[in-house]
Amino acid sequence: MNFLARPIFPWTPDWSQAVSRRATFELRESDIGFGVPWFSPTQQYTVNGWTFKLTLQAADIAALDAFTAALFGRLTGFWLPVPFDPAVIVAGIDASNFKVAGEQLSTFWADRPDIYLMFTFADGTQAAAQIAAVAANGDGTETVTLAAPLPQVPAAATWLQRLHYVRLADDAESADFISESLQQREINVVELPLEYAAAETGLQPIYLYDFSCDAPIGLHWRYTSFAANVVSGGMLFSAFPIGHQSIKQGTDGQDNELTIEAKPDLAHPFSLFTPLPPGKPLWVRIYLASYAAPDATTLLFAGRVTKVLDTGAQYRATAETVMGRLKYKLPRSLMEQTCPYQLYDQGTCRAGRAWFETTLVFVSQTADQPPVLKCTFAIALNQDRNQAENFFQYGLIEGGLGTKYEIRSIIASHWNAGTGQLELTLNFPFSRLQAGDQLQCVAGCDHTLAMCTNKFNNAANHTSFTQVPQTNLSLNAITATGTSSGNKKSS
Repeated sequence: MNFLARPIFPWTPDWSQAVSRRATFELRESDIGFGVPWFSPTQQYTVNGWTFKLTLQAADIAALDAFTAALFGRLTGFWLPVPFDPAVIVAGIDASNFKVAGEQLSTFWADRPDIYLMFTFADGTQAAAQIAAVAANGDGTETVTLAAPLPQVPAAATWLQRLHYVRLADDAESADFISESLQQREINVVELPLEYAAAETGLQPIYLYDFSCDAPIGLHWRYTSFAANVVSGGMLFSAFPIGHQSIKQGTDGQDNELTIEAKPDLAHPFSLFTPLPPGKPLWVRIYLASYAAPDATTLLFAGRVTKVLDTGAQYRATAETVMGRLKYKLPRSLMEQTCPYQLYDQGTCRAGRAWFETTLVFVSQTADQPPVLKCTFAIALNQDRNQAENFFQYGLIEGGLGTKYEIRSIIASHWNAGTGQLELTLNFPFSRLQAGDQLQCVAGCDHTLAMCTNKFNNAANHTSFTQVPQTNLSLNAITATGTSSGNKKSS
């Protein structure tokens, strides 16, 4: 059951266990001149915390796990029917008005934001409503008027509870198994009074995550950390366990990297980075919207994902803005014995990729680790050259479109003349591709001058310093003659 677009906690606390309530209100001491210290409140309302226990059967255990999982962390609130009656209904007037026993509600009902009630009718059905006004009748009763009518007139037998808008107080959940399929769960929640208005008007913040990748993947992924799907700008953002850390913005020209965390899922774009990053950049844009107006968005972050760490429990991605490109130095010429250029880069390496690329047909894949991919040539062009031992070593192989796209690196290549198949040892097995699929394979380079000359005929663009010795001869005589044991000097 939902109220104002947020779920209502459907379980009843175990009344045989103690239910505790704690209220906090901060007062800070301020010294004004040399006068008497003055205590000033730093909060507008007191904050209520609740700790209670639930006794759950097998079906309730799974349902409660699903309820908390849908909250996607402690930052998503829900309604809690607190375990005390706010008033006793004397008689119902109509669907929007009823009488309660007088307890000065007409004086104090608007002093706090928790002006929401949960009705449990005699037939077992439930409904939630907001108090609009309370008037004293002068006969020991008060009339409560609701902001919207109930589905039925609340009679004297109706059970009334107050609704608090709360969040989970802890990331961890604790439970005791009393017996088989019988569990006792302890729940800790905290009420945040200033969020009532946001829940009522639908102004609670919603984060939208838009990921995109160019062809051959050519897909958009759209997620929201909100507990329900959101349509913004005509696009569907699916509810998914995803979030980001604080976004830093500065004017010093430095790139402020952003960490994005998400639940591991093969359909999520972060899965493209395991075990090897995709051949095209993964772009990300993060927007802020509100529940009431999801089409009105504010762009918080725009950049690309540079790396993804799979911890098993979650994906942890690092994204950078366009300012991150300033930390790269072009050209990347370093004084070393191997070439630092990226193979097939037209701006630096200038080796022609099209000449060293060929189309293969997936035949089979072994279960070994690392796996061996067996395939055949789709075209006969340059077969003799491509059959050379380890011709494709250090290269890449990719295939599939959209969600089926995968890319792997080649550890070794071997032409099996007996079977007429090219055998490629990969760094990781293909999981989405299968027999019959076409693959694009490109030869690799070990960045040495010999391979650049003999294989790619590209020595003119080779940037290594092959004559630089591994040991700096001018420093070779400087060697350690002893070690210090950290003892005190002796004279």
